[in-house]
Formats: sequence, structure tokens, C-alpha cells
Amino acid sequence: MRDNEQTADHYTKQWSSDLGFKSFVQQNPEAAKAMPSRQLPWAGLFKRIREQASERKTTVYDAACGFGDILNQLTASPIPAHLDYVGADIHGALDTIERHGIATLLNHDITGELPTGQKFDFIICRAAIHHTPDPRATYQTLVRQLAPGGTIAITAYAKKAPMREAVDDALRATIIPMSNDEAFATASQLTALGRDLQRSQGQITIENDLPFLGIKAGAYDIQTFIYNHFIKCWHNPAFSEQHCDLVNFDWYHPPFAFRYERDELRAWAAACELEIVREASTEAQHYMECRSSR
Repeated sequence: MRDNEQTADHYTKQWSSDLGFKSFVQQNPEAAKAMPSRQLPWAGLFKRIREQASERKTTVYDAACGFGDILNQLTASPIPAHLDYVGADIHGALDTIERHGIATLLNHDITGELPTGQKFDFIICRAAIHHTPDPRATYQTLVRQLAPGGTIAITAYAKKAPMREAVDDALRATIIPMSNDEAFATASQLTALGRDLQRSQGQITIENDLPFLGIKAGAYDIQTFIYNHFIKCWHNPAFSEQHCDLVNFDWYHPPFAFRYERDELRAWAAACELEIVREASTEAQHYMECRSSR
């Protein structure tokens, strides 16, 4: 299976109604706060979009719209009267997204420009650009679709400690060729490891910074120390086991999962002559919001 086809196949399963992640997020807003999408400055951007769209026509391109989470937040009651939303993704589960009158959903590969030729006031690419074959080229493609003075906001995976990077890549090399079902079953073992590590008592104390290893001095519980520095084994007791499996499946199975330092993303913006207006980072992802002056 070719990489783009595998990406589409992977996310068709991930966002399917069978796994029910959309329903889980909607019904468990407190649990959803563990997600980078709730920890980074997206809420402020969505508020600004809604305010503008309540006063005048505002066009939004949600590039790789996933399970429709951004659409749901932008169209929370009262729906802004002048919002014009286009969501695009390559997966086969777009029919699970509730469509509003102001929303158009397209089965489309975001590495290419939309066939409509439309320009947008806001372009959003949340937690997806790193899953494309050439993220920098994808970013340039998205920027070309900005209207004059438009805003583009992305998040991209952050680089981890060197041992974590090496172990995760080694596991990904084995898991990527698996079928969806085989990879999902394998992800459950990572969940089980994370769960059992969380149950472990005690802490580890690192007395001095170890910069070569990417480890800072401090006290860590066992699961956090291993997770941050050696292997992604995500588990959160507020999530069901299946949805913990989904998080690990999302990390290890897509054919592309590039990671970046913040300066690398800044270089993308500079090359496109964009002004960076807002940045933020978690351990997992970097957020970068830029404005076009053209």
C-alpha cells in the first residue's frame, strides 16, 4: 500500500464511529484537557474567528479536519452568522461529521491546493502537517491559499529526547507495515506498559542536567520519566483503554510522523514572509500562528 493510501486507511479507522473518539471527547470534556489540542492556544484563535464571523464573512480552511472537532467548536451555539467553513481530509470517515449549512467537507489531500481556488482568512492545520510526506512543502501550499492579511495556524510534533526518538522510530519501523487491526492490537501493549508503570510506586531523582540525553535535573515518577525519555507508552486513567490504545496507535502507525524544533518551524514562516504572532509548546507539540502581510 502506498504511503498516502495507508495514511487515509489509518485515519479512516481512527476516526470511525466504531472507535467513537468524537463521542468520547464530546462527552468527557475534562478528560479531553489531556490532549495538546486543549493545552495549546487554539481556543483563543477559535474565539477570534467566531467573533469576526459574527460580524462579517469569514472564510476558514480546516486542512486535515479529522473527526470534525474544530468544526464543532467553531459552530457551537450560537453559530456565527457569516462563517464560511471548508474542511478537507483524505480519510474515509468524513460521513461521521455532522454537516452544518455553512460547512463544506471535501475528500482531498492537503498537500495539494483545493480545486476551488478559494482564498481563506484563516487556515488551520492542527496536529496533521507532520503526517504529510513533505511538511515544509505542505505548509507552503497552505500559505498560497491565504487571503491578503490572512492567518495560518499549525501544530507540529516536537522533537523528543534522543533515546525516546530512537526507540519510537525503531518501533514505528516495525508497526507501520502492519494492518490497522494488527497495529491497534500492538498499541494495546504500549497502553498496558504505560498503565503498569503508572501504578508503580516511587520516584527517580536526577541530580544534574544531562543535556546529551535530553534529561533535566529533577524528581520524576516512574512512568513520566520513561515516557518522556525512552518510549511513548501513553495511558490516562480518564480515558477508556480503547481510547488510550487509539492515542498510541496514532503515534506509531501512520507512515509519516516528523518531529521538529521550534526554530525549524520559524524558518518555514520566514521563507513564506509571514509574521509570527503567537507561539507555544508542550512536550508533545509546537503551536505557530502567523499572519500574511500580502
